[in-house]
Amino acid sequence: MLDRPPEHDSRQDPNAARTLTKVVATIGPASEDRVGELIDAGLSVARLNFSHGTEEDHRRRVQKIRVAAQERLTAIGILADLPGPKMRTGSFAQGRINLEEGETVRLRSGSGQAIAGEILIDVPSLSEYVLPGHRIFLNDGQVELVCEDRYGDTVVGRVRKPGRVGTRKGVHLPDSAVRYELPTEEDRRLIQLGNEMGVDFFGISFVGHASEVKEIRELADGQHLISKIERLTAVNNLKEILEESDGIMVARGDLGVELPLSELPLTQKALIEAAVKEGKYVITATEMLESMIQSSRPTRAEVSDVANAVLDGSDAVMLSAETAVGSYPVEAVTAMSQVARAAEGSPRYARTPRLKLSEGEAHFFNATAMAAVQVASALNLRRIVCFTETGNTVRLISRFKPRAEVIALCPNQDVVNRMSILSHVRALLFRREPSLEDMIYMAAEMLVVRNIADYGEQTVFVAGVPPGVARSTNVMKLHRIGEEVKFS
Repeated sequence: MLDRPPEHDSRQDPNAARTLTKVVATIGPASEDRVGELIDAGLSVARLNFSHGTEEDHRRRVQKIRVAAQERLTAIGILADLPGPKMRTGSFAQGRINLEEGETVRLRSGSGQAIAGEILIDVPSLSEYVLPGHRIFLNDGQVELVCEDRYGDTVVGRVRKPGRVGTRKGVHLPDSAVRYELPTEEDRRLIQLGNEMGVDFFGISFVGHASEVKEIRELADGQHLISKIERLTAVNNLKEILEESDGIMVARGDLGVELPLSELPLTQKALIEAAVKEGKYVITATEMLESMIQSSRPTRAEVSDVANAVLDGSDAVMLSAETAVGSYPVEAVTAMSQVARAAEGSPRYARTPRLKLSEGEAHFFNATAMAAVQVASALNLRRIVCFTETGNTVRLISRFKPRAEVIALCPNQDVVNRMSILSHVRALLFRREPSLEDMIYMAAEMLVVRNIADYGEQTVFVAGVPPGVARSTNVMKLHRIGEEVKFS
């Protein structure tokens, strides 16, 4: 018999189409007036790309997301993706420069207009970091140079891979230990904007060191921090970055420039596995359904890519231009949800990476979470209901990848929104009751009223005594919906 998640009954559960893996979609001109449709299609987290759009655009989109979520009585998290210090070329007199294989060109720090035979790069003290033999990628990897010499503030590069370089194109220096300001002044301004709008997550672009995550946490207003792994430096410093982050994003666009493309698939798998082992959530992103910017159907290769990201253990898979500016935003979310759901029904999904507790993590709340997952699996239960104040126990249960859906009940809307990224979890707002008996009774009634569960259904409840105290999870109760709740 196949080892697959328990089947959902769509007649009883209006959200049965929801996947265990979450779908993140970027909201832009093509989708801001269709947020409700995106939620119906499977959207769990809405991404705002702070590299594009005005403050007015961002405020308007946040309002539309919140209204659409409230209308559907569902939690939709909002991820504000900070631009970070992306290195770019300056400008050229003719708007671009053509580089032929074997020719040499001078590179200097700056962001203005370059003179003939020269390229400006907006990295201070460029010649201090780029040493002979270091690779220099221009136009986001389309053109490759190798440093042959340096003198004063100038680096001399020889063209290894020819091509055209235009104004303000992306630069990558994977061999050079470049240190730049993170967060940038623009990041600081946008973090303040995100605080004012009440976003739920900040995506940190081009992070390379844990200290950068710490500094942003001091500026943020309690939002979860998602470190985007898109530099070779970040891969090398992954352990320390994971310790300071709430989650990571495998940002394959820029990472695929700094790494040989042949190494990217295995690096993706290693990053996801490392995050799961550290108890952190992970988003896989970039070009997942790229063809759907213009096409109503994905390619076979894209479908396989999404499925493999799910089977690798991703908490979420992400759409960028497909929903921000594409012609088929709703169809893209629908396709991603369908592919994820098919992968989750595979016996291979039962073998995705799962958290294993070390001796140092042997606390009551850890043991209770693990026991709930094991009981739900042994009895083939559909749901685990967890009362939470901070979301910590729910995050832990999610890391164990239960076959059952986790219903997370919390009195804090901000915490509810931030649990929207966790795989296997459906987070709902739920008021705190005076006793655990009352909480279980009211929760069971709410699940029935909202057509999430049915009377007679056996469910695992996870809670803490006394109620309302953070990190006090110490009770697991097997309960049949509709029966009287008694502990004595």
